Amino acid sequence: MRWGFFYAVLCLGISGTGHGQWCQWRGPARDGSVPAAARKGVWQLQPILLWEREVGGGYSAPLVKDHRIWIQSREGGREVIRCLDRGSGELIWQSGYEVPFRVDTDAQAHGAGPFSTPALADERLFTLSMSGVLSVWETSTGRLLWRADYGQEFPPGYPYFGASASPLVWEGNCYLHFGSSGWDDPAKGAMIALAVADGREVWRWEGDGPAVGASPVLGMIGNLPQLIFKTSVYLVGVNPHNGKELWRILYEVPMTNTIITPLLLDDVLVTSDYEIGFRAWQIQRRGANWSVQERWRHRKASLFTSSPVRVGDIIVGFSHFRKGELVALDPTDGRLLWRGEPRQGEHATLIAWGDTLLVFREDGMLVVGQVSVQSFRILATHSLGSALMWAHPAIADGHLYIRDGHRLAAYDF
Repeated sequence: MRWGFFYAVLCLGISGTGHGQWCQWRGPARDGSVPAAARKGVWQLQPILLWEREVGGGYSAPLVKDHRIWIQSREGGREVIRCLDRGSGELIWQSGYEVPFRVDTDAQAHGAGPFSTPALADERLFTLSMSGVLSVWETSTGRLLWRADYGQEFPPGYPYFGASASPLVWEGNCYLHFGSSGWDDPAKGAMIALAVADGREVWRWEGDGPAVGASPVLGMIGNLPQLIFKTSVYLVGVNPHNGKELWRILYEVPMTNTIITPLLLDDVLVTSDYEIGFRAWQIQRRGANWSVQERWRHRKASLFTSSPVRVGDIIVGFSHFRKGELVALDPTDGRLLWRGEPRQGEHATLIAWGDTLLVFREDGMLVVGQVSVQSFRILATHSLGSALMWAHPAIADGHLYIRDGHRLAAYDF
């Protein structure tokens, strides 16, 4: 599958497929997959705990590269960035700054973040605070290199529940949708490309201002790279070099709950969001222009907070229908292949590893299973923790790194 290679080489700035790296939101291919065949043999009765340490609160996911791990957290009124030794969990450096944030009453259970997962590229760490401020740190020392704050231009500078989209870095630019949800005034904002070296603004797209929770993705379609992102009313594709709009799709979500990361399958775009069901479009080039044609849609299942993955030739998602269930879809026509057991909770993070699916439930359980057209066959079930496990795990060199509550832990499968 060419997407994994595309991201590993271009987005992460490394050669090969990045088996030992997890440098951005949803992993090397930004699609929730491990770029390696699943291990053969019997799964252990329980993963071996290598180390654990307290790191503060939040849902921001850990990043892994070479012998280090980076994690972004909240401690009181501050957001703290830590660099840890991958083998021992010992602290290498720590930086932080004040990020005051008042949690909306509807989101009290989820705390004051941070929710955004950083990105690693060019020896820099890109973090987004709950207040919508992008900070860029030197990975080896934690020294602040530059900061981008659009809060004055797009007040208050973040959506209702805080900024949660994750930065995307590619070919010398960092891409992020800055802006607010429109608290008292009309919503404002823009998708902006910033130069990695110094934060200089390269271009901006202002077709629809409000920033949302969904993270952008990048893909090669018709031999042209495309930056694809969601706004409050559109799905949009632009040329990442200059910000020129290539296409847009009207896509409105109830109550602006636009969170799910789109999934690219060659030239087909698949996504879902709160109560809107699943939809798929084919993106094609016709001469100098682009066309987007809907392939299928249905509302037999819908996603809320958990982004879908591709396992072999099957799309698997964790739907909020029936109080939480796994669902499998045929990507060619959207046909619902099977439903898992109901009442599995509000959230689960999915990672595809070859033909194996790892389901990280919010209650701390990891369910490992094999996906087929007929069913999800459970191979192993592991208890990893007791606190809310909403942060996206990282997998590198066969080791698993999870965050639950204030704890970061490393496991050997």
